[in-house]
Amino acid sequence: MINDMTMLNFIRQNTQMGRQGILDVLPKVENENSTFTGALNRQRREYESIYAEADTMLRELGGQPENISAMSKISSQMMTTMKTMTDSSVSHIADMMIQGSSMGVTKIIQHKNDYDQSNPRITALADKLLKTEQNNIEELKKFL
Repeated sequence: MINDMTMLNFIRQNTQMGRQGILDVLPKVENENSTFTGALNRQRREYESIYAEADTMLRELGGQPENISAMSKISSQMMTTMKTMTDSSVSHIADMMIQGSSMGVTKIIQHKNDYDQSNPRITALADKLLKTEQNNIEELKKFL
């Protein structure tokens, strides 16, 4: 079973990775498609909002924040560079982001299933993150 601190750190790290992924792809968007970059920036702000909420709850409970590793950030940046080197079209980047959000959905569901759900605020935040990832996928489908 996952406890409150582990779940909140997972939510923080998941949103950090989502935000990092968006920051990595934004400069690669060809022709600076304003509709697409607008969607990505809305998603980034949503990740930041959920991150802040998880961070506040973690600190209120006396937990120790655990950030994503520098290696995870570098790996994300390198993967984005490699995947966009030959194709930086909006549809390709949307596909990449959908894949990332799909992995996020899977991990959230796994963590929710392992979480003891002793704190309804944390459960609600995990549900909010899951819904956000699902909404991100739906929003990005129109760019494929």
